[in-house]
Amino acid sequence: MGAPEKETLKYRHSILIVDDEESILNAFRRILADEDYDVHTAGNGKEALETLRAAREPFSLIISDQRMPVMSGVQFLAASREIFPDAVRILLTGYADKEAIIDAVNKGGIHFYLTKPWREEELLAHIRQSLLKTELLMENRRLVELIKRQNEELHDLNRTLEIKVEQKTSELLAKTQELKSSYEKARIILDGTVKTMSKIVETRDPYTSGHEIIVAKISCKIAEKMGLSSEQIEAINIAATLHDIGKISVPAEILTKPGRLTDLEMEIIKTHCRVAYDILKTIRFPYPVADIILQHHERIDGSGYPQGLKGDLILLEARIIAVADVIEAMGSHRPYRPALGVDNAMEEIVRHKGKLYDSDVVDTCVAIYKVQGEKAFLQGENSVSDSVFTSAPRTK
Repeated sequence: MGAPEKETLKYRHSILIVDDEESILNAFRRILADEDYDVHTAGNGKEALETLRAAREPFSLIISDQRMPVMSGVQFLAASREIFPDAVRILLTGYADKEAIIDAVNKGGIHFYLTKPWREEELLAHIRQSLLKTELLMENRRLVELIKRQNEELHDLNRTLEIKVEQKTSELLAKTQELKSSYEKARIILDGTVKTMSKIVETRDPYTSGHEIIVAKISCKIAEKMGLSSEQIEAINIAATLHDIGKISVPAEILTKPGRLTDLEMEIIKTHCRVAYDILKTIRFPYPVADIILQHHERIDGSGYPQGLKGDLILLEARIIAVADVIEAMGSHRPYRPALGVDNAMEEIVRHKGKLYDSDVVDTCVAIYKVQGEKAFLQGENSVSDSVFTSAPRTK
């Protein structure tokens, strides 16, 4: 079989390289000479920040050395994040300083790092992967803007209807039908957008394809058994379907790594909750979807992330998704281990009931398991609607 074709970039991207060694800057200019990028260079962080502030178009990628005069790479990347928050940030380091790298992840918001010396093929691959991720975010932003425009049109239609109802009562039925059609159109677009965003994660990590859909089905089954309202079930379904959307910011080699992750790689993985929140917080969902996703790795005893919330400070919807996530993950195959099975998953949540996982949620899972067995949590069994929306509480 031949090598796979490289995915074509849709835009001409601006890249900023920052290093106090002219030889390094020259090396980047040479390596990128044949690529269709708009390459800028700077000798220190202060000069680089001036370049960013003067830019007419946003930068897609910023690569910075760690050890530089005036300010360190971590300090510069943290400052650059304020100017172009959507730019992919890469730390370039010539020495193995684990603490500096972790500091860069936390303060500078770097997406990954490269060590000197590098291989040209690896460098070009990282740059292309970063720019492809940027384009995914750009496409996501376009979809979000489309939804926002649809919502604004719907709100305008509501205001228009209020005026017309007062003037012409006889037209109420026709205008109500028009409102319903527009509302359903907006829901269809939002439904499609949610599914598209979920597919983005699957394209990055094919080994966990279908994970979010199965977690959504398990979560809704638990919520129905607990007697939650149709609105809460809808919120859980959407949030569970998108709970890993933040992994688009995680390098693919970490997502698909067959072995144990390093501490640094785990820190990078943990950023996906916050990334998902930042992506979704501007969408006018009728439910707190962004907050639910932000909290789905929190734990009852406060040992979770990213906020270390405890007990009832964690949204119930997030507590349900947390348990469903564990059941699906342990019951499915992963590149670093075979499937552990639903039996082991049930033992795990019962063992940590009240400590890591909500007691009521665990008790509900056990009740479902006793009646239906492991088929209750397997793909394809008792599935919910294909849509991420529901109109009433779902039953078995």
